[in-house]
Amino acid sequence: MADAETWQALRARATHLIDDAHKRNPERAGLDLSDLRTALRDQPPDLFETLISDLCTDDFLRKDSVIARISHRPTLPLHLELAATKIREALSEKSFDPPSRKEIALDRHAQQALQFLIEQGEIIEVGSDLVLLSENFRRMKSAVTEFISKNGPATVSQLRQTLGTSRRVMVPFLEHLDCAGITQRQGDRRSLRDQEKMYSNANLLQ
Repeated sequence: MADAETWQALRARATHLIDDAHKRNPERAGLDLSDLRTALRDQPPDLFETLISDLCTDDFLRKDSVIARISHRPTLPLHLELAATKIREALSEKSFDPPSRKEIALDRHAQQALQFLIEQGEIIEVGSDLVLLSENFRRMKSAVTEFISKNGPATVSQLRQTLGTSRRVMVPFLEHLDCAGITQRQGDRRSLRDQEKMYSNANLLQ
């Protein structure tokens, strides 16, 4: 363990790095822990987790893979607001068949704005090249679960036609629902996991 003076110097160094990240990228949730670890790579590895724990007993908060000041509130800089507005508009035009991520994040500003909107929960990252406005994601999920509830297991084609979208969107969307435990794939059809449990329980009672 480092002596008190060395520890305070290390703590001050980490604090400066976090504050600098907030200043340079106010739209981000905080400083990625991997970046902080890289910046402090001259320190013994076992000290890193101890340092993070120590910081989080005071003015800092660890959330998932980032660390930030408790007082930090992500805000979109003025130069990124226009990019964010364009992204929202692009995803709103065709609610269930939006342009690809590559099409809406053409430059660095658009990529930064998109990351902010994802971190704030305004946009859902469905697949590597598919993002949806949260509201549209919820509407699509409701439409899928309602269709399967009424009609039984459904194919990608059936769901795609029902929602008026494309296979490019429907396939990763259903894979996302599979991973979330909402649907499950059986051959070329999707069923609801809760329904499967209900059917299984019903069969056991027979």
